[in-house]
Amino acid sequence: MRLMALMALSAALLSFATLAEATQPRIVSADGSITETVYALEAQGSLVGVDTTSNYPAQVQSLPKVGYLRALPFEGVLSLRPDVLLTTVEAAPNKTLERLSQAGVDVIKLPVARSPADTMARIREVGRILGKQAQASAIIDDIRTRVERISLASEGNSVRVLFLMAAGNHGVMIAGEDTAADALLKALGASNAMAEVAGYKPANREALLASRPDAIVVAESRPGQFDIAQWPQLAALDAWRQGRHYVGDSMLLLGFGPRLPQAMEEVASMLAQVGQVASNDH
Repeated sequence: MRLMALMALSAALLSFATLAEATQPRIVSADGSITETVYALEAQGSLVGVDTTSNYPAQVQSLPKVGYLRALPFEGVLSLRPDVLLTTVEAAPNKTLERLSQAGVDVIKLPVARSPADTMARIREVGRILGKQAQASAIIDDIRTRVERISLASEGNSVRVLFLMAAGNHGVMIAGEDTAADALLKALGASNAMAEVAGYKPANREALLASRPDAIVVAESRPGQFDIAQWPQLAALDAWRQGRHYVGDSMLLLGFGPRLPQAMEEVASMLAQVGQVASNDH
């Protein structure tokens, strides 16, 4: 009797698991940071496709790609039979999003994150959507603790940072105000050496020389994309010559996703080494 009861229980559990899998929503994620969040919440089993900005973690490479977040193709997304398109307000074109909605896809557009608070709020919302509230709360608690520690250590930071974006075919861009790069510097208590620039602008010799940064941060859209040998004017700056620079992955630095504390910690570590120099120079 005991064996029969155990067999019946096993069958019931198997039936429940099969039902859960059958009702699991099919999700296409069209934003690299949201994709990272889905993985951080251990909900990747729902993913059936991602956009081309989704390149972390490595496992995501095995999923079908539906195109670029700002140029989503209707047929490419619909062919994956998603129940949900999880993206941000940056997704485009609107016509594609409207057609997907009309075809029965639940199009969810989340706000763009530009602060640690935004990041935590977005993780909480993705957790709610995916039924992973407990996992989301644990991630948020970790982010809050680490960000508070970084903020405390960065108090009084007066470092001027030149932030550059190595953006593939777009070349090297200077990051000014109203950018994710500027938002990261604000979160670290640092100042943007090109604050008078709005958005991202092509880098030029005069602007680089006039920036007089204490430190330089370069975000690469692909590893090894930035080649300092092609930028002698940048290499001539004291900040570069004296090793006060950091080159890192653009999604890590600019995504404001679950890895935000890591991005802040790595840049803050470099800035801490130049803080005293900045205090003496300005």
